[in-house]
Amino acid sequence: MTTTAADASAGPAPVLIEREQIPLSTVIRRMLVSRTRFVQLGFLLVILVGWEIAGRQMGTFFLAPPSTLWAASGEMIASGELVSALLDSLSSLLVGYSIAIVVGVCVGFLMGWYRVVGKVLDPFVSAGYVIPTAGLVPVFIIWFGLGFNARVVTVFLFCVFEILISTYTGVKNIDPLLINAARAFGANRWELFSRVASRASLPYIFAGLRMGASRAVKGMIIAELLFAVTGLGGLIQNAANYYRTDKVFVVVIVLAVIGVALAALIQWLESRATPWSTGPSH
Repeated sequence: MTTTAADASAGPAPVLIEREQIPLSTVIRRMLVSRTRFVQLGFLLVILVGWEIAGRQMGTFFLAPPSTLWAASGEMIASGELVSALLDSLSSLLVGYSIAIVVGVCVGFLMGWYRVVGKVLDPFVSAGYVIPTAGLVPVFIIWFGLGFNARVVTVFLFCVFEILISTYTGVKNIDPLLINAARAFGANRWELFSRVASRASLPYIFAGLRMGASRAVKGMIIAELLFAVTGLGGLIQNAANYYRTDKVFVVVIVLAVIGVALAALIQWLESRATPWSTGPSH
């Protein structure tokens, strides 16, 4: 077999690397059956046992033990108050958090990619980040009233700066070698932005999304407690007024589940979007 000059100059054929496809059932099994999960379950069991002992000694008036939460949760589900409050809270949480993602990522990219924009907006972002959102409650009441809009704005302000600053930091700290290598291969400015900067900053963006999610849940509850007694925050307020600590802890557990679910969803999206940044499994 003879090799022509054209074949020799063309060099070796590119190697195609196929991405391994892992079935969803395998992923779920790995998540549920692992040493880490057993340690987590053991730690949770220790907390529940200690909580039960302390609750029985102090009494349900001060600290409702976990064994009483089943009856309280069943009562709240049967009456429909828990489901109704959960849907009400999730509506403001998801809307405010979604708007914060769009604004935070877009403004963060602009600040990190264009130095002039970053220098101009940086002091304003820093000032907005340190202003306590709860201190703006009287102004929000005047501007947006006591309804849904005020709660959405509160959730937005609670989490947008974490997302914005993380995105800004990620774009600003992109390795210059990546940019120079892409330029050496003829990438234009749009390709540098869409294929290099956007992907290299994804770990920072997802870190901001995780921090923003926890802040969004806190903002949701604060808004419901300060603006109107509604949603899960309203359930906490009403249960506290009647000294039902069992119902209070039921709502607290629901909030914890929401936070864990959001964090798990963001981690799953990060593993799909940035497979190269996933560390080795132990």
